[in-house]
Amino acid sequence: MSEVLADDVQTLRTALAGAGDKVSVTLELSRTSAEKVLTLLDAERTTGAVVVPIKELFTTTETAAMLGLSRPTLMKLVDSGEIDHVKVGTHHRIPAEAILKFQRARQARRSKAAEALAEFSNEIGFVD
Repeated sequence: MSEVLADDVQTLRTALAGAGDKVSVTLELSRTSAEKVLTLLDAERTTGAVVVPIKELFTTTETAAMLGLSRPTLMKLVDSGEIDHVKVGTHHRIPAEAILKFQRARQARRSKAAEALAEFSNEIGFVD
């Protein structure tokens, strides 16, 4: 960890140790770290879920477990192009960004389906 990043981590820890709901700090981050923070905040804002990848590429078994899918189902999604992948030798690896993209798309589809179901329920008069 760079000295600047270590200082920023300590600054944030110190600020969080204080009282109150809001924390105000000034950090100097590398572009890579700033992009990671933005991805984290975007994930929390859009899906309510926070995914903190500890590495860039995941095995198909790891990815399937994270997404709550079976490995064969994941492979069907990879083969259809719904989930991006890279090949490392003969093995498929799933980039962290592809996992996040799939989760966001899945959440959007679920929200759209729930809205359509609610609209249909209202049209037929099926309201609790």
